[in-house]
Amino acid sequence: MNTVIDETIVRYRSVPVERTPQRLDPLGVQSAWLLVPLIGVVAVGYAVYSTLVHQSQLRSPALAIWAIVVLALAVAVAAIRTHPGFPPVGLWSHLAIVGVALSSAVLFDAAVWGHNQRIQDDWGQIAVALLLTAMPLYRPVPEVLATAVASALVLGGLAAAQASSLIVVTHPAVYATVAATPVLALACGGSGYAWTMTGETLRWREVARAGQLRLESELRQVAERMVAQERATALNAEAVPFLTELLAAGRITQEDRDRARIIATRLRSAAVEAVDRSWLAETVDLALARRGVADEQNRWSRVDDPDRLDRVLSEEQRAIVGALIDTVADLPGLDPSSVNIAVSDPDCPAFLLTGRAEEPRRTLRSALVPFLSALQSVSMVASMRVRDGGFTVRFAYPERRAP
Repeated sequence: MNTVIDETIVRYRSVPVERTPQRLDPLGVQSAWLLVPLIGVVAVGYAVYSTLVHQSQLRSPALAIWAIVVLALAVAVAAIRTHPGFPPVGLWSHLAIVGVALSSAVLFDAAVWGHNQRIQDDWGQIAVALLLTAMPLYRPVPEVLATAVASALVLGGLAAAQASSLIVVTHPAVYATVAATPVLALACGGSGYAWTMTGETLRWREVARAGQLRLESELRQVAERMVAQERATALNAEAVPFLTELLAAGRITQEDRDRARIIATRLRSAAVEAVDRSWLAETVDLALARRGVADEQNRWSRVDDPDRLDRVLSEEQRAIVGALIDTVADLPGLDPSSVNIAVSDPDCPAFLLTGRAEEPRRTLRSALVPFLSALQSVSMVASMRVRDGGFTVRFAYPERRAP
């Protein structure tokens, strides 16, 4: 079993993480989601305005209307797919969003083909560029730049092909440059911001990791002192009074032997628990301690993780899980004694957090769903169920596909 667990830890810890703000700072990107629909509204609004300006140049008004409809579809897909409830944004979602937006630009060019007078007031390149501005938050920068270059080539080629109908006579390459520049400029701007953001995030992690290593020895000493103090407290509470009674009695009975065996077993169990404390159990205990939970007998039974599968969690995942547990512990209507976490399946670890809270369903969802989205952004599958005053949060690694 230990071999399976070790292989699981190595496998999941060695999975490369995409360098995107959504993967490295999922909660931060969630707060910026509103920019996507706002950018989409601006793109559609400008498309409508530009179409009205081109009214006298339209070869096919129906195609122009369909172009706006297709652009609105691209905006809707982008707003839905980048919503915090549906992370992460994958490659095919990215290509679909940009591809549909590019199709709308092609439809508009077809609507004014042979009658278009200027390239600079066409809305196709602006709409595609605006959507590409937001994509670096969700997809790797090289991928976004490659998509931008491909879009720029298509739009630039279409602009150059319309040279015969344009009122400004110049080389077709100039028209291609005018159409391609907004796409490349805005895509590079968004990519630069995302690259800087991810770089700072990674740099902060390295600083935090270095600080953690420097404090490791000190933290270990503190932990040893805490364990020693707990042992001393247990001895003073049970063993010392028992020995004092024996000394005062001057003799040992069978009842004393049985009592000594019980105390020794209890102290031994406490020592083993202190040594085997897991990060997950410590996190739950510390979070519930703020609620005044002092049930020493059940404090460690709240987490059922016999195989210590919490070791599989990466630093990013631990940060999100810790924040989730803290949020659950801070719920005003929570019954602290009902909080439990069960961890199962060593080959594909799954975590099940359950509890009871006298909170409206909507309040529970608004408090916990952001953390589920963040877990999905860091390569996990997360879901939540609220029923009859109780809630269940499940987060797990996706099942491995058969080769």
